[in-house]
Amino acid sequence: VNLYEQGETFQGRKLYYLSVTSEKNNANIENIKNNLTKLADSRKLNSGSEADDIIKTSPAVAMMMYSIHGNEASGTDASLQLAYQLAAGTDEATKKLLDELVIIIYPMENPDGRERFNGQVETWSGEVNIDDSQSLPHSGVWPSGRTNHYHFDLNRDWFILSQPESRSRVKTVLEWNPQLAVDAHEMGSFSSFLFNPPREPINPNVDKRIVNSWKLFASGQAKAFDEYGWSYYTREWLEEWYPGYGSSWPSYGGAVSILYEQASTSGLSVKRPDGQELTFRESVHHQFISSLANLNTLASNRETMLRNFYEMNRDALNKTRTDGIKSFIIDAADNSARVKKLVEVLTYQGIEVYKTENEMTVKGRSYWDKNAGSHKLSAGSYIVPVQQPRQDLVNAIFEFDTRMNNHFLKSERESLEKGKGTRLYEVTAWSIPLAYGVNAYASPEMPPVNKSPVNEVKPSKGSLLNPGAKYGYVIEYKDDGAIDALLMLFIKGYKIQSAEKPFTVDGRSYSRGTLLIRNIENPDIAESDLTDIAEKSGVNIIGVNTALAEQGTDLGGGNFTLLEMPKTAMLIGGSLSVYSYGTMRYLFDYELGMKVSSLNASYLNYFDLRKYNVIIIPSIWGGTSRFKQLMGKEGEKKLKDWVSEGGTLIAISSSAAALADSSIAISKVKLRRQNINKLDDYYKAFVKESETENITIDSLEIWEGKTKEKSKEGNDKDTAPDTKKLTEQDKEAIKFSPQGTILRVDLNEEQWLNYGMHDKVPALLAGSYVFLSKSPVETAGRFSGEEDLRLSGLLWPEAKKRIAHSAYCTRESM
Repeated sequence: VNLYEQGETFQGRKLYYLSVTSEKNNANIENIKNNLTKLADSRKLNSGSEADDIIKTSPAVAMMMYSIHGNEASGTDASLQLAYQLAAGTDEATKKLLDELVIIIYPMENPDGRERFNGQVETWSGEVNIDDSQSLPHSGVWPSGRTNHYHFDLNRDWFILSQPESRSRVKTVLEWNPQLAVDAHEMGSFSSFLFNPPREPINPNVDKRIVNSWKLFASGQAKAFDEYGWSYYTREWLEEWYPGYGSSWPSYGGAVSILYEQASTSGLSVKRPDGQELTFRESVHHQFISSLANLNTLASNRETMLRNFYEMNRDALNKTRTDGIKSFIIDAADNSARVKKLVEVLTYQGIEVYKTENEMTVKGRSYWDKNAGSHKLSAGSYIVPVQQPRQDLVNAIFEFDTRMNNHFLKSERESLEKGKGTRLYEVTAWSIPLAYGVNAYASPEMPPVNKSPVNEVKPSKGSLLNPGAKYGYVIEYKDDGAIDALLMLFIKGYKIQSAEKPFTVDGRSYSRGTLLIRNIENPDIAESDLTDIAEKSGVNIIGVNTALAEQGTDLGGGNFTLLEMPKTAMLIGGSLSVYSYGTMRYLFDYELGMKVSSLNASYLNYFDLRKYNVIIIPSIWGGTSRFKQLMGKEGEKKLKDWVSEGGTLIAISSSAAALADSSIAISKVKLRRQNINKLDDYYKAFVKESETENITIDSLEIWEGKTKEKSKEGNDKDTAPDTKKLTEQDKEAIKFSPQGTILRVDLNEEQWLNYGMHDKVPALLAGSYVFLSKSPVETAGRFSGEEDLRLSGLLWPEAKKRIAHSAYCTRESM
């Protein structure tokens, strides 16, 4: 038994795992790891016969991972039982496992969440065992122990790799190259036990050898459970579409990945509807027996699993995609800080990436385009070849639009039509270039350009250019690093202006949003500060000697806005989504280093809101009714008064819907479902808005008196809409709302919310809320028209019609 340390959580807890095997294997452990690395990348083999020798003589590796959700307790306790059995067992079955396998036990994937869960169980438990699953010892309080420190669901983070626990697991998988990966979970207390195989939809990038192996492992698992007469099931709700689960990501490297879902007891016991009591000991026993069953199947099929592993990774070097794509290319010209973050995430999970040394012209299609074209890319762009050992993973996370087969679509449509709801478990789109919003291209070629492999991604280092400038300093607002620079300047007390219009000065052009530090407004400006901020943020701070622009607005004019340092609070608790809150808290606290207060929404009426100029309301479970319960009439009034006095209120998703709901109406934005009889008014407002952005001048009409020919009108009066019929149609269409689809949002480039973001952006949408907006509301972003709307994922025609041209992001004053 060897104990390894692999990383640390945000709360400082070490992440450990064990390797357990026979003494003979253990003495040769480094050689075993090296041999499996060769099977994972056949380019490292001396010959084909070397692969055969390794397969015949090497033990297989199993990666056994438990309790990625901190409140799913039975997995971790089962991992300890498994470790003890393997270390102390003297029976022949255990000896066989140790001879045939190296078993990696990752006992607790989320220590911070488990600690929170344990504390809640201890707090709410007493002398009498409470077996009511609704009671606090079982349900916990906000936030539960499911998530990690920043309240991320770590089981969605495998290829996103935003959290240290995720990076630890991925590093461990890549180090050991397992042939089996188990991810042990818990589910609802009244269920039984679920394991693979999954049902459709199955991601087409999962190798068929993995699909076939699920049946083999399920057979052994079922046999072990049948010995005890335990209940279990497969395929009912588990799908294999999204590649970012612990039971998914390892599959794209050749491991047979399996999910366990054990009915939860929250470490106690639960009285089930049939009157039986499920104890924690039983739930641990189920996980333990399931683990042994899978290990026995792997041991009995060691050579087959090793050969499958080798052949999957070997074939990935040569197999071609049916659409002819040979590479994915990331343009580094825009937002280099974001591009580098993406490349770092790719290389961390073993994906081969190359950096170009000169400009190039490539054929390919961006995710915005329906057809391929030629694109000129800057030097320093990145190429991700399809043909590499990690091809399946590259395809799974990179391809712009993974499509479901018609067989599943038919069953999904039938379920929706019959009012049974969706059969989809989660999102249908996730493409990582779209998620980052970088310029990326799928190309049918490997560009013939000088390039070098990326082994390390170094952060950009900005500079202070033209120090001692006579008028001031500017920072281009096109890179994520500019936000870091802005916050650092705020903290040091600088007064900063933002350009509302583009300009050219000292021979250099700047876009809207460019930050301006005027010497006259900052008499104590220190160039040492600017140098330090430029280096840390990775953006250049450029000195300008004149306020006179060669083109555009002059730097001393009125087209600049003085920015104010945010004093921010976020509401928490109750029905507010811990995921929505957690992602924003992570952004502000960890990535930006920005102070944000967390206020319990239930006590909003008792707080002094004058301390804050920004309040953020995360998304809320349960919609408007829950929002009203949480805030109460007094809380709603207090928020409204605070906004009227100058505060900036930001509402996300369903909380935005609550503000727009007619029963609250803090916002002038409206919900489609409540304004069916006014759809035509809003469409006309959209058309007028579009026309003002595309004005054409007819000089003959102005100077020569020429008049436009008017179209003949059919009726003197507009026909009143059939509100009842439209309402019923809308209710029917809501059934087909997206589950997680990436859509195109067209941006108003003159709106300050969009500075630095060009004219469009991909956005992930789930749910049935559709927002309507017109003047005086400023619509910063609108979903595109029906023809261009869908970028990736499943979008039924009914949903497309509801969403097209609706508001995505709005700004208004009160």
